[in-house]
Amino acid sequence: MAKEALQRAIKGLSVHDVYLKHSEFFTKDGWDPKRPGDISFVYQFMTDVEKSEVFGINEEAEASVKNFFAVYVKVGCRLVSEGEDSKPDAIFGQVEATFIAEYLLDKDFDVADEEALTAFAVENASFHVWPYWREYLMATCMRLNLPKVALPVRQFTSRE
Repeated sequence: MAKEALQRAIKGLSVHDVYLKHSEFFTKDGWDPKRPGDISFVYQFMTDVEKSEVFGINEEAEASVKNFFAVYVKVGCRLVSEGEDSKPDAIFGQVEATFIAEYLLDKDFDVADEEALTAFAVENASFHVWPYWREYLMATCMRLNLPKVALPVRQFTSRE
């Protein structure tokens, strides 16, 4: 049933916009990324769909409403000292962001089809956010003088 729900959403939604909603980043007080010392670092990553919502915008010229589906995707990356990653002071740098992936709903799509919308948010939204997150993380790490994180380019095969 979940595959059918996802297919309904794929047929009824088209990407409209992807943008940054919120961001926080820091490096550890008293630590200089230019002089990291003899600490070995590892990265920790996070991706989470925080919430989603359907909203309409009145088109006065067309006397109609266009419906949109917004998915809030939170992503993050931490630079932690290897072997001590469970300790609060082991975090040496962190970048987190929330992106909104916004989709235009086809006029025939049932906005009450929560199963389809949920399946789409969980399965597809992070893929649309990924290139924006990838660029943002690399640029932010450069600005913070953190070791550069080059996330892989995601490649997808067509679903049948």
